[in-house]
Amino acid sequence: MRTLIPAAVKARATGRRLGYALTPRALLLLLAGCLLAAPGFFHPRWIWMMVAWDAAVVLLALVDAALLPAPARITVERRFGDSPALGEATAIELEITQESNQILDVMVSDAVHPALATMPLVGRVRAYPRDAVQVALQCVPNTRGDVRLGKVYLRYRGALRLVERWAEADLEQEARVYPAMERSPEDSKLYLLRIRQIALQKRKLRLRGLGREFESLREYQRGDEVRNIAWPATARRGKLITREFTTERSQQVWIVLDAGRLSRTTVGLNSLLNITQLDQATGAAVALAQAVMQAGDKAGLLVYGQRVQQQLLPALGTGHLRKFVDALSQARAEAGEANHLSAAARLKHLQRRRGMVLWITELADSARRPEIVDAALDLARRHLVLLVVLGNPELDAAAARQPENVGQMFVATAAAEVLERRRALLAGLRAQGVLVVETTPGRVKADAINEYLEVKARGLL
Repeated sequence: MRTLIPAAVKARATGRRLGYALTPRALLLLLAGCLLAAPGFFHPRWIWMMVAWDAAVVLLALVDAALLPAPARITVERRFGDSPALGEATAIELEITQESNQILDVMVSDAVHPALATMPLVGRVRAYPRDAVQVALQCVPNTRGDVRLGKVYLRYRGALRLVERWAEADLEQEARVYPAMERSPEDSKLYLLRIRQIALQKRKLRLRGLGREFESLREYQRGDEVRNIAWPATARRGKLITREFTTERSQQVWIVLDAGRLSRTTVGLNSLLNITQLDQATGAAVALAQAVMQAGDKAGLLVYGQRVQQQLLPALGTGHLRKFVDALSQARAEAGEANHLSAAARLKHLQRRRGMVLWITELADSARRPEIVDAALDLARRHLVLLVVLGNPELDAAAARQPENVGQMFVATAAAEVLERRRALLAGLRAQGVLVVETTPGRVKADAINEYLEVKARGLL
């Protein structure tokens, strides 16, 4: 999606009048001059040799500093190689052009937002006169949403490499980190899923006479409804012409994400990147939206906590998918319990005719029946509800662990009781017509898409 890539930013460097520093080479030469002071204890004239040496080094350093070009003669441009996505390597390219007549050794430091990289991105490059040179950097975003990129700092040296000059380029800009997205069908399962969706869509029966999707025109026959007569075609042909309809092939599928307290649970992928359950769910929602649209259905979105955070009416097309990804990048996990009944009421208001509600959530353990159960049963009276319930692998492991002492026995018993209540609740939902898929945050994407495709194959919509 090229449209998701932040725009390139270009600016001339600026610097302070005294923005200079001696390089390690200059300091070593000055230190070497101090060694000449050792013979001075025996022959005082060697002291003057040390002074002369250091004076020569300082003079060369001043000449080197004078030859360095002013920061205004250096131009820096930042470009993104792809759209920033959570947990995926993002390429950043800095292009440097300098207008002096000498070759410069430049160290570049890009002060990106901590959401993109915990440390500044650093690179080195040799810049030739009036010839653009690129520095390739890479970051792995760790937080979704809008971030602000900072300035680019330069430290460049001339031919003698005795002095370096400091400069900065004001490349501040807004960038948006999106949920994890499938970029290449060749190295992902989504490519195979899309093929399967197309095959399922081709096998779908087209039944004439039912539904309200226009199919063709034909002559009027006794028993046809008057409201189906095509009056413009009748006027052109001089006889009654009626419209023929087929069953609607484009269904409306709502992808609903629970952004309540439990969605803040983190899943540590490595020492630097902690992904929450909501992050996993947003990545799954992007893949689901692509699958739904590839199958010919319209995808809608509802993200809610105490209130509805994001809402998109069902639609098709790449423009709608762009809005989908933008909305998911702004979803935030809340500290309080989500208001499931309010979300269900909003869906009932927005979706009048029968559709599919694909709800990604987690069951909270409580003494009374969780609110999500009542909300799902309320929606199931009119819509096909597919509840994707995120499980807790640690809870399963605690229940299955063989206790070695009294404390572990109580932990295992409590975990087993929680899981038993959970199984009873899900069994009750299934008995009342709600489709339920139990999965883990790491497998939510594949399991949700597979279940959606199974619904399409069975013609339940």
